[in-house]
Amino acid sequence: MNQPLLRYCAALLLGLDLFSIGPAHASIICTNISISNVVFGSVDPQSSQTDATATLTYTCTNLGIILPPTRSATLCLSIGEPGGGSMNPRQMHDTASNTLGFQLYQDPARSIIWGSQFFGSATPLMANITLTGGLLLSGESTTYTNTIYGRVMPAQPTVVPGSYTENYTTADTAITINQTIGHTAPGTCSGSPSESLDSFIVSANVLNKCTVTASPLNFGNSVGVLTSEVVATTTLGAQCSNTTLYNVGLDAGQNSGGDINARKMTLGANSIGYQLYQDPARTVVWGNTVGTNTVSGTGSGNTQNLTVYGKVPAQLTPPAGTYTDVIVVTVTY
Repeated sequence: MNQPLLRYCAALLLGLDLFSIGPAHASIICTNISISNVVFGSVDPQSSQTDATATLTYTCTNLGIILPPTRSATLCLSIGEPGGGSMNPRQMHDTASNTLGFQLYQDPARSIIWGSQFFGSATPLMANITLTGGLLLSGESTTYTNTIYGRVMPAQPTVVPGSYTENYTTADTAITINQTIGHTAPGTCSGSPSESLDSFIVSANVLNKCTVTASPLNFGNSVGVLTSEVVATTTLGAQCSNTTLYNVGLDAGQNSGGDINARKMTLGANSIGYQLYQDPARTVVWGNTVGTNTVSGTGSGNTQNLTVYGKVPAQLTPPAGTYTDVIVVTVTY
């Protein structure tokens, strides 16, 4: 009477044992994802470019119920653009909605845009990984690091100075995991996001800057006797950041004792008096006292040309030769 029961129990135990050593439904998951901020710091609007980097870190684990096999995966790491904005170039904004162009890249040469498979530039970062299996609930777990290479784009002289930011939230990033059993990753992206990456901020501070250039003022090589005035002009170039107020001043030269009304060109102990003016009529002397006799302007980011009007008045003619003076040009902003 008991023998059939014993046989039934043995069969039942054997069935349970076979199920326990069968292949588990293993899968690779990635967690502990973080992205550092992309901090460009101070950006000179007149320079060629400004570079910065950030770090993406994540940990991937081969999970299973029991005995997960070795699995390989192609990870596709996507960075989109907040609000569906421009991707090439990306743009930071200040509080007045002015923009500063920048880009995020996958490579140190900054040639491959780090984009998104779901939006804009369809160039997510693709990374192939292989994680070995294990004896219990999980196999190999490895932490990976990728560098984000940022660049503020060159040729933006008209950017308004100030603080610029762009905030990337988890809604703008994603990771997809296309995985298979074995040591060979699929090499293509999965169509479904596994989860978001991380939020991060891109920031830059555009400097207020002015530069000035000058060309010689030449009254001529064959003036002769100074029985009548001699006039000439030259051009200064003032390049100041957009919206920046500036003043350009001219000092008194090397031979006037600091008096702008006593400018002189000299040759040894001999001298010729001359003057520099702001206007074609040569009535407003150009000096270096801000608010009194300098020339003011508002920068556009591009070079603005300013004309210097020179005059040598009639005077006693000194010995023949080449007479010179040096004027220091100062831009105040």
